[in-house]
Amino acid sequence: MTSSAEPMADDAGRMTGGARSATGGGRLGLVRDEAALYLLLVRAAFRSAAQYRVSLVMYTLVEMAGAALDLATIGIIFAHLPDLDGFALSEVAFLYGSSALPFALAEALVGPLDQLGWQIKDGRMDATLTRPVSVLVQSATMDFSAQRLGRLAQPTAVFAVSLAALPVDWSPGRVAILPMMVLCGTVISISLAVGVAAVLFVAPDASVAIAAVRQGSALATQYPLTIYGRRMAMLLTFVFPVAFVNWQPALFILGRPDPFGLPGFTGFLSPLVALASCLAAGIAWSAGIRHYRGEGG
Repeated sequence: MTSSAEPMADDAGRMTGGARSATGGGRLGLVRDEAALYLLLVRAAFRSAAQYRVSLVMYTLVEMAGAALDLATIGIIFAHLPDLDGFALSEVAFLYGSSALPFALAEALVGPLDQLGWQIKDGRMDATLTRPVSVLVQSATMDFSAQRLGRLAQPTAVFAVSLAALPVDWSPGRVAILPMMVLCGTVISISLAVGVAAVLFVAPDASVAIAAVRQGSALATQYPLTIYGRRMAMLLTFVFPVAFVNWQPALFILGRPDPFGLPGFTGFLSPLVALASCLAAGIAWSAGIRHYRGEGG
């Protein structure tokens, strides 16, 4: 897969260089070009994976089975308890789906960032710095695995079923906040992945710790934050703002006041948090690249 994707990256880089020269630069044009390159590299990965269809199907099924284990945990909990800290099964399933879906989307889009430390240690990162393509796009698509999409099926199904099971009045406001929740949650999840991956530029051996931060954040938001206590909930709200992936908007949808006494408008701050997360991730990524000294540097 890598052998087919890397030549595509070189071709895409030359295309981007020409496109930028033609448009004369500009932030909007730069973002558009990088998005087009990202899609081009992902298509190359899919074409490579399609050459081994049986393997693609098997790996996809394995990813789906792995994701199903999280849901089985919820089933085990409710087999022994009538509720989880006051939240019914349908509400916990909603929290699970509204958390797992954005994190699965982020994993599908930028999952290869987990391998950044290995790319730095084996010298591949140095090559990306010489191409007229952003390091972020190259890192997010290097060793891209099409099988990651298999993780989307199960949280999507749980999310849809939980919506039908929730005992709430689906007012226009609740309906409108659903796509915002998924979109902003995905942006926050991607920003978290980019921000923590930036640490690998100066500490490439920290790949396991970085993966643990991402996985821990995803797991924490699959359950009511009340089970962790106030201090941990505030940490997940104001330091690692993953509470805005689903918890805060979910409280509005469920018609529940914030159990920690935060004001009601907090549930509508996800777009602002998503924007702030993007800016913070961009700053962290740029700082990581500036401090990168190359393999053996």
